[in-house]
Amino acid sequence: MRRTALLILGAAGGLVALLLIAVAIAVATVDPNRFVAPLAARVKTETGRTLAIGGPVDISVSLEPKIVLPDVSFGNAPWSKTPQMLTAKRVEAQIALLPLLSRRFEVTRFTLVEPTITLETDAAGRGNWEFSTSPAPSAQAGAQPATAGAAIGVGNLEIQRGMLTYRNGASGKVTVAAIDRFSLRARDLASPAAVDFRGTVDDVPVALEGELGPPSQWLAQQWPYPLALKGEVDGQKLRMTTKLAKSGTTTTLDDLALDYGPIAAKGRVQSTTQGTATRYAFALDIPVLSLAALPGAKAAAKPSAGGGPPKTSESGKAPAPAAPDSRFVVPDTPLPLGALGALDGEGTLTIGALELKNGQKITGVTAKVTSADTKTGLDFAAKSALGGSLTGQIDMDARRADSPAVRLQIAAQELDLPKLAAAAGIQRDIRGGKVRAIVDISGRGTTPHAVASTMSGTILVVMGPATLARTSTQEQSAASQVAAALDPFRSVDVATELRCAVVRLPLANGVANVDRSIALETAKIAASASGTLDFRNETLDLSVKPQIREGIKVDVSQFASLVRIRGPFAKPAVAVDAAQTAQLIAKLGLIGAQGGGIEALGRALIAPAGEASAPCAIAQSGKVPQEAAPASRYRQAGPDAGLPKDVGREVGKALGKLFGR
Repeated sequence: MRRTALLILGAAGGLVALLLIAVAIAVATVDPNRFVAPLAARVKTETGRTLAIGGPVDISVSLEPKIVLPDVSFGNAPWSKTPQMLTAKRVEAQIALLPLLSRRFEVTRFTLVEPTITLETDAAGRGNWEFSTSPAPSAQAGAQPATAGAAIGVGNLEIQRGMLTYRNGASGKVTVAAIDRFSLRARDLASPAAVDFRGTVDDVPVALEGELGPPSQWLAQQWPYPLALKGEVDGQKLRMTTKLAKSGTTTTLDDLALDYGPIAAKGRVQSTTQGTATRYAFALDIPVLSLAALPGAKAAAKPSAGGGPPKTSESGKAPAPAAPDSRFVVPDTPLPLGALGALDGEGTLTIGALELKNGQKITGVTAKVTSADTKTGLDFAAKSALGGSLTGQIDMDARRADSPAVRLQIAAQELDLPKLAAAAGIQRDIRGGKVRAIVDISGRGTTPHAVASTMSGTILVVMGPATLARTSTQEQSAASQVAAALDPFRSVDVATELRCAVVRLPLANGVANVDRSIALETAKIAASASGTLDFRNETLDLSVKPQIREGIKVDVSQFASLVRIRGPFAKPAVAVDAAQTAQLIAKLGLIGAQGGGIEALGRALIAPAGEASAPCAIAQSGKVPQEAAPASRYRQAGPDAGLPKDVGREVGKALGKLFGR
């Protein structure tokens, strides 16, 4: 029995050897160029396209003979403006011999060397890879591969040093991929395929590898088709798994799990071609998102100090966006209007926890985006934002690309003042305090600064009772200077007992005309400011009016009645207000004529109790009461009415020092 088996194996081996020798002799004696014309004719019949081979065909003999086709070109669709869909310096096909016995042409390796591949769609979404003479593939689940797929198999596809362009006929957008290396390997058409890509896409470096579904499933359009990729895109780690499905002109990525750098998202993305436009829909969920970990966050925090035009990297990749113009507090960097204008669709995004750069978290963030015909709307909300809640809406109309319209509406309730200050980078010990904000502004421009320069509407911020510890740092910002002028005791007292603070900015064409609508009340002082804030050139000019509470000892170096704050937002200057000084001198003359002299002037700077308690209410309402003239007021009430005896004397002495008396 054993001897019989050995004889059978020996005979079979001998027959295979004879077959291989016969094939080798045939390959060596047959001129392969004789098959070029029949091959081109068959391709023309099957696809309607022209296949051209510009040089002599070469065959190398081995157990898997390799056919080399030089200078190959393949024609494009009749509607394309590009004559060739593919050109290649060389095409190599390695063929398995034994499958030929069963009339199966199996290419074990198919290589394109230095190809230029043009993929595109027409205005209706039809691709140039769709051949009108080919039978339509079955889209039903469980359909068998086409006959051509059964007769011809490609085990490995490789591209070396190629260029691929994809043009969307509906939008006109062109995507360019430079291919250093691409390979697609599968044991057979029914087995999963391994994919590997190295190159750039629109100058963005990409290095990906992964596993795809069987090629036969793709050829038969059996959906869903599994995809699993990992690698790097633009220096960030990427991992993605999804199930791709197509139905008519709709492509869907279901069960999408995407990790890109610090972003981990799950959900669904869909695109649908409608006439000449593509509409997108998405629903994504991000459990945790850290702003500090986002790409470019560290670079933005440390802008380059060097001047001159931006440089281009050796790879040709465009540099990161430039740092905001240092002349402005409101950034003058372009808004992403191009991306918003190109987007047509709708979607929802949920973020479980949004981590700010200072480590604080905003939780329960939801956003809904709608975009069509260059109009974009974003509704957003946060269940817990810095101790309170937040809702808002942004509407953008980019029909005028040079001057798009922007409207911002925000409503914030019960925000914690300490958390808000920390988020703004203010280093100060604060206890207590709640903040309410209502914003409704509209403007035009391609940058935040341009929008602020044209905005009209109202900004209202109200904050209330809190204890603010004294700060040792001397900040130069506009907010800090205004606060210091409103509360001259903040740099002297151990802590400031804040009763309320209000900022109400009525805006028109980028200018806020403030009439006592910036106000502050503490245990010692009540004060308001009037003047202008010009967002066009980011300058302010404010005069501060104080109202010292009864029984408070004050020195003129701490007293703000003569203060005027003016200059750029970034670093305004504080000086004596000449107009206020003139009014005080006039008041001195009036009171001096009635008696009391410099001491009476000190009393004039202390408003009656009813008026002193109202600046926050006045600022919040925007209704400024009519004031009585100082002289008539003191004629009626008298210089000492209702005030401690020593208050006027102390303030008067301080003013006497100021005026040299």
